Formats: sequence, C-alpha cells, structure tokens
Amino acid sequence: MYFSYVLRSIDGKHRYVGHCKNLKSQLNQHNARNVRATRDHRPWEVIYSEKFKFEKDAIIRERFFKSAEGQKWLNQMKL
Repeated sequence: MYFSYVLRSIDGKHRYVGHCKNLKSQLNQHNARNVRATRDHRPWEVIYSEKFKFEKDAIIRERFFKSAEGQKWLNQMKL
C-alpha cells in the first residue's frame, strides 16, 4: 500500500504534503531531520492521509494537495 499524507508542524504554522510506502517510518524520517524540506519546523504530526493500492495514485493525490485547488480543499477542511 502507498499513502499520500499531510503533515503539520506542532506549532501549527507549517504544512507539508508527500507520499510514501510506510507512513510511520516516513513520519519518523521527518522528525529525525532526515528530510531537508521539513528539517527546520519539526516536530511534525500526520493530520491527514489516504491509502492507495498503486504508487501512481498516491502521487496523483499528492500533486492535487500541492495544487491551488488542493490547498483550498485542505484549508476548507481546516487541515
């Protein structure tokens, strides 16, 4: 299984969107400062995720979350 996910920094000021195969392991990587994009705003928590059978579907959803329409959707969901 693959996941697309949304992380939020504990201070609530930053959001990060990505995809992965193992969500728990990926969150640990973000919080261990092993991901350059999220290094400065840790700790992170998963605030939303979706599960997919195929990686390509998780990537498509990640791209949606990163789009203007996806950002609007996340804001409307108060994520």
